[in-house]
Amino acid sequence: MRSRSIGTARRRRSRAVWAALITGVVLCILIVAGVLLPVLGLIGAADATTIGALNVPVGAIIASIVISYLVALGFLALTFVSRIGALAWIAATAAVIATLVGSVWPLVATALSSVSQIENVIPFIQQLITQVTNR
Repeated sequence: MRSRSIGTARRRRSRAVWAALITGVVLCILIVAGVLLPVLGLIGAADATTIGALNVPVGAIIASIVISYLVALGFLALTFVSRIGALAWIAATAAVIATLVGSVWPLVATALSSVSQIENVIPFIQQLITQVTNR
């Protein structure tokens, strides 16, 4: 008969936990390299092409990236400390989703900012046309 030690015995992590952790980390890295960097490059190229006329919300972009990646790191930490495979997979999936949202949001924020900027330009153009035609 085997005797169990009471107290300091801890359950080992299952293979599902390790698989979830490795998959989550790899996918998060791939999202940063394959989505965030091209999105930031696109925003930078658009800003350079318009010679600074495009209003890029840099502060909002940085804040959204930092917050979403901290959330993703928290979920990856939960994956690491988890002992249950299903919980680890849920946490790893949440980390990947948080990373994806944080990587795509700069594009959405820049688009919303440029739409707002265009809405301010249209009345100016209408007023300019009115002044030219009244002379």
